[in-house]
Amino acid sequence: MSSQKLRLWMIRIKQASPMHTVQDLGRFGFASQGVAQAGPMDSIAACWANCILNNSVNHPLIEIGGGGLVAQFTMPVNFAITGAWGDFTLDGQPLIGPGCYPANAGSVLKTGWLSSGFFTYLAVEGGFHVEPVLGSVATSQRDSLGGTRGAGKALTSGDELPYEAGRPRPLKLIPRRYLESYITPLVCDVIIRKSDNFDSVATDLFLNQNYTVTKEQSRLGYRLDGQSSINSNRPRYSVPVPLGGVQIPPSGQPIVLMRDHQSLGGYPMIGTLTRKSLSLLAQRTPGKVVSFRPVSRDKARTEFLMYQKLFGDFR
Repeated sequence: MSSQKLRLWMIRIKQASPMHTVQDLGRFGFASQGVAQAGPMDSIAACWANCILNNSVNHPLIEIGGGGLVAQFTMPVNFAITGAWGDFTLDGQPLIGPGCYPANAGSVLKTGWLSSGFFTYLAVEGGFHVEPVLGSVATSQRDSLGGTRGAGKALTSGDELPYEAGRPRPLKLIPRRYLESYITPLVCDVIIRKSDNFDSVATDLFLNQNYTVTKEQSRLGYRLDGQSSINSNRPRYSVPVPLGGVQIPPSGQPIVLMRDHQSLGGYPMIGTLTRKSLSLLAQRTPGKVVSFRPVSRDKARTEFLMYQKLFGDFR
């Protein structure tokens, strides 16, 4: 297909915010150089958006944080929208829920006020055509990498993302058992880290209280607030930190590391969330209630492999 045709088949951004970015599953192999993994905050919802279009789950899509996107399709295409939900319309007609929809030439999609969750995912059949940087299109504003121009910028009004209008294919539905609620209290599965940083009293305190999500949440990390502070009994050294790691800073209130987290951290780490729990936490808005329960490495691995089998890829 010629580049001339690709330029004609675009989604045009009419309205956007700094939380609207292009993502794929993320940028891997560069943590030793301080480069963030990036990728979708809710990787499960993002994978479903591509999966139900029969795309590779690593195809580029749009992450819409907080709603408020207005975009126009220039050519007919099937699209999928998943994750956080609210007042969404296509050409003024309400969309009934996460799933696939046909857009006509000139169709306008609006994602308005959100009633559930925070991150919505928009994919098109065949995927958006975006040039990768370091093997990924994932937008990392911290590292100035990825996105439509490769410089880590969020989407803005006037941006255009090419897509290839292909042959229509049978579309899938998200099985009901995989549809998630983002408004109920969340119990996060956490692999407790075995170290000398926390004694049994501190670990029990961490596992046996409720927290609320604070307003201090970003693609780097989510700060939580509990009734009792957790104390570490060891000195702090900078060490490599993983996606989903739960750090305990001097305040004694947990920080959960998200997609754009730093590669090294000096706060002691009490555990690591499973990938499913991390995705569900990403959708919790300030004031939502969160708690933790311990899970074995074997159980966490089994869950991860289940998603890999379901999607064909999962990171």
